[in-house]
Amino acid sequence: MSVQETAESDANHPQRLPDIFEPDPILASYNDGWSKVTLEAHNLPPGETPEYCLDRYVVSMSMGRRRVQVKQVIEGKSHQATFFQGTVVICPVYSPHSFRWDNELQTLSLNLKSELLDQNAIELLGTDCVELIPQLAFQDGLVYQIGLALQAELRSQNSGSRLYAETLANTLAIHLLRHYSEQSHRSITCNGGLPQHKLRLVTDYINDYLDRELSLKELAAIAQMSQYHFCRAFKQVIGLSPHQYLIQQRVERAKQLLKQGGMSLGTVAISCGFSHQSHLHRHFKRLTGVTPKTFLNS
Repeated sequence: MSVQETAESDANHPQRLPDIFEPDPILASYNDGWSKVTLEAHNLPPGETPEYCLDRYVVSMSMGRRRVQVKQVIEGKSHQATFFQGTVVICPVYSPHSFRWDNELQTLSLNLKSELLDQNAIELLGTDCVELIPQLAFQDGLVYQIGLALQAELRSQNSGSRLYAETLANTLAIHLLRHYSEQSHRSITCNGGLPQHKLRLVTDYINDYLDRELSLKELAAIAQMSQYHFCRAFKQVIGLSPHQYLIQQRVERAKQLLKQGGMSLGTVAISCGFSHQSHLHRHFKRLTGVTPKTFLNS
């Protein structure tokens, strides 16, 4: 895809923020296959937006170290706050609003698909009729860390990022519904965890397809469970999240291929589902304590 085609694809993406910011995003996830959340990063000079209206929830956070005075107008009512690094905003949905800021503003915005909140609201609250309460400026370490993790994953362009991004998106949705919705959550238990026959189906599937992107949706479907319950039950039984297990198994496959010999490190990395040799190197050393070369020569 050419640069022009990529730009046009980004501009027409259904999950992109309205065309209200200039310049264009410095980082965006629209062509990375993330199915539940998209990410935009902006460096904005002092300015303001026209009045606009969102049709899905957007959670934004301030990434710069400078303090920025921000004014938000929602349906004619003004609200003011000071933004600094880590400040989080839950933007209103279906309400005309605008922003004005007095200094350079670095933002990271997470655009949440409606199905993400609906599915988790049914599991958590017993209804999909739920709304997040708009918040102009608050501190929430988990929301901020999820934003940073998604940004780092997008920049690294790692294989397996889709499963990782979907897991983080579900964690974010559950956290937002628990703490910033108009409904109170009900306790959910995973009765019996993940049955052994379903666990075997999932782990066999993962090991059969280590070399390609796997989604949380397809793994949960194999287990015939909701994504929310599947993540909790899988970790309860295995002790690792689905994404952590996937990486672990890729490293185990790499060890087998290295012992067999006859393949370059780059070929081993691609064969095991890693995006490149350095991606294999990082996870291999983290999990085994040695580099692939050291393992190969031992």
